[in-house]
Amino acid sequence: MLNKNHHLRSYLVSLVFLLTTPILNAQPTDSAVIVMYHHIGNSTPASTSVTLAQFDAHLDYLAEQQFNVWPLSKLVRQLQNKQPIPPKTVVLTADDAYISIYTEAYPRLKARNWPMTIFVNSEPIDKRYGNFMTWQQMRDMQEDGFEFANHTHTHDKMRPKPDESIAAMQQRIRQEIDTTQQRLQQELGANINTNPPLFAYPYGEYSESAADYIQQLGYIAVAQVSGAVDANSDFRALQRFPMAVNFAKIEDFRLKVNTKPLPIQQQTPWDPLVRDNPPTLKLSLKYSIKQLACYNSRGEPLKMNWLSDTEVEMQSSHALKSPRDRYACTAPDKDRRWYWFGHLWIID
Repeated sequence: MLNKNHHLRSYLVSLVFLLTTPILNAQPTDSAVIVMYHHIGNSTPASTSVTLAQFDAHLDYLAEQQFNVWPLSKLVRQLQNKQPIPPKTVVLTADDAYISIYTEAYPRLKARNWPMTIFVNSEPIDKRYGNFMTWQQMRDMQEDGFEFANHTHTHDKMRPKPDESIAAMQQRIRQEIDTTQQRLQQELGANINTNPPLFAYPYGEYSESAADYIQQLGYIAVAQVSGAVDANSDFRALQRFPMAVNFAKIEDFRLKVNTKPLPIQQQTPWDPLVRDNPPTLKLSLKYSIKQLACYNSRGEPLKMNWLSDTEVEMQSSHALKSPRDRYACTAPDKDRRWYWFGHLWIID
């Protein structure tokens, strides 16, 4: 997530113009934006919450601008089959199945006949922790078009632990995912989370070795790194815009749901695990992008070395701080939208 030094301040004049000018979308864009929530409320932790007023403002904006609100499974099928995506398509997701999604988000979305995709870690549900939904509440929501997907059993990290072999990691990951998939199907139906199987990384953390294995298990995975998605996105870690109090103001929300994917041909490295700090990221673009600017999560500009019109290396001026950081790249486009790409770094 971005910090208080919003990394688009260098484009402030352009941003104001963007937010006050209608976006012209007459043709399918073939891209969409996925938004992620945790808690909806005024008394839950600010780092993982949006207020009721913020959530209402988000929904009002989507309605006023006539966005298409899809479940994640529908979007993924369209992307996999390279089918057109209507302009202004957004997916609302929530991680952990907290009770506020049932008490606050559910009635608001039901009133608009809009779906949400909720990622469930099954252990706290089975243990009936009070801050989480019950299986019966999920069944109620399911009848109104909400869908439920896999978020592991115990919310364990999807990357190697210290002194853990790859084989041991894979066994642990499979047990975590299989347990929740079985519980989802036992409680919500045999076909739940099968078309396609969807998975969200706990804490948004993953290694390339874990992501490869989860893909081998047949899952499409989503991360917590900001950016839009299209058919060329990496289905091992589809990007989502995390929403929390400091980053969920309506002007930020407007900007994010109107973004488009940066046209990346290749990124090196793909693995988020940092070996040399500060890490260097190389992007190869499909075509030249003007005014590309990249930042770390503190809003500090990255050092950028252009190798050609379409190849750039970038590095933070300072070592990144544990446990997580991000590089974020943005650029304005001629259609008054923003390209946006994020890369996660995990620092042990």
